Amino acid sequence: MKCIPSRRILPIFLTITAFFAAFFTVFAAVLPNTSAAAPTADGFYAGAVALDITPERPVTLSGQFYTRISKGVYTPIMANILALNSIKDGKSTPAILVSMDVVSIHEPFNLEFRKRLQEEFPDVPSENIILCATHTHAGPNLGNDPADLPKDADIMHGNEYAQFVLDKLIPAVRKAWESQVPSRYGYGLGFVNIAYNRRAVYADGSAVMYGKTDRPDFRSIEGMTDTDLNALCIWDKNDKLTAMLLNVACPSQENEHLYYLDADFWGRARNQICAKYGKDVVVLGTCGAAGDQSPHIRYRSAAEERMMKLRGLSRVEELGRRIAVAVDDIYELIASDKKEDPVMKFEYLALDLPQRIITEKEYQTAQAEAARLEAEYKKTGSSKAFGQMNWNRRTVKRYERAKEDPGQTYSTSACVLRLGDIVLCTNQFELYTDFGIQMKARSKAVQTFVIQLASGRPACGTYLPTEFAVKGGGYGAVPASNMVGPEGGRMLVEETLKAVERMFAE
Repeated sequence: MKCIPSRRILPIFLTITAFFAAFFTVFAAVLPNTSAAAPTADGFYAGAVALDITPERPVTLSGQFYTRISKGVYTPIMANILALNSIKDGKSTPAILVSMDVVSIHEPFNLEFRKRLQEEFPDVPSENIILCATHTHAGPNLGNDPADLPKDADIMHGNEYAQFVLDKLIPAVRKAWESQVPSRYGYGLGFVNIAYNRRAVYADGSAVMYGKTDRPDFRSIEGMTDTDLNALCIWDKNDKLTAMLLNVACPSQENEHLYYLDADFWGRARNQICAKYGKDVVVLGTCGAAGDQSPHIRYRSAAEERMMKLRGLSRVEELGRRIAVAVDDIYELIASDKKEDPVMKFEYLALDLPQRIITEKEYQTAQAEAARLEAEYKKTGSSKAFGQMNWNRRTVKRYERAKEDPGQTYSTSACVLRLGDIVLCTNQFELYTDFGIQMKARSKAVQTFVIQLASGRPACGTYLPTEFAVKGGGYGAVPASNMVGPEGGRMLVEETLKAVERMFAE
């Protein structure tokens, strides 16, 4: 037998390998793609994905009136995704929840996200996707740059970052949906003390955000604090924990003045939870009704600071520790009562809420403030003065538009998701806690999660204060802070509760 010289074996081998690689590529292309297909058999399914959306270059940071450009990264910026689906008699009820480490979901981003998702991944109706923000003030700007940003700033601009996120988020949502497996769920109620009502009330009836509480004329904290930790856990059929959705009535903004990217207390809580329950567990942090809440210490500061010093922790680390400890306190109880095949319903509410009416006095005050801040900006170039000037100018324009077209409404949306005995109720606002308590107190569900800063459509909105807060005034309760006032808040509560009632009517 004639031997083939060794120097000729390699080219022949590579030619044969290339032929078969090309053959199987074409053959695979014509086969139906069943490996990633969504489930069709009756049952409850879930899939989860943790997506790192930390920008690759410096960015502007959202959440303050002045411009900040990031100098580095303290903790990763994440988008955590949970896809749920209940199939009964062949009928699917889908829901996808996405929690992002940003201050809010801007309308252009929200609309583009839903448009692209429907084009590239039409399996789930756009209305059934809940996109919410943890409200970290050290997160990237998810849209237009600040108006006073230097033109020569060497950064990833807001719109560029938004496209960067969209290019990663759309495939990640698809992956969460297509990775769904038969699952079980459990839920529970814990308690965590991380928030303070941030509005101090004084003897003259005025209220001030972060007002001093050691003044002789300090009389009270304006409203209550909600200490609930609502927890939803998901396991696969092998009892492997795959995801946790946690809901606390506190914005994630302890490190709100940083010049570094940081997921704030949710970043610390996720790290501790995953260290104990598994590095692959996807933890979705969500913010309850907390428009008047903050993690900043408002009183008993010496005692709190002493305890943190004894533990050797910073305030943001202590907040993350408290959440993780609260999870530990209830996890085994939740896991002992796993449930299958829940009743699952989803309702999208398109609402037209009355816009807050701006009085003549409030209009004049906004005009005067805008003029004062414009002079300050021209003199000092202050970024903060520039931001506050535009903030007041928007109030002036709203008043003038209302003169021409009175009775204007604010179009918004809310979502209600029932999963067995629990409901998740979303809204786009920084909703004052009292409204969230009203929903919880009157809900037909065993346990009610209220999630604010959640974009159904169009996007995340402004503060929505109580009547008591409006009387006290101050940031968060003045017209410049609100598109919708107390009347709209009551309507939001009623419409949300009507949807809950419908879901439990049977």
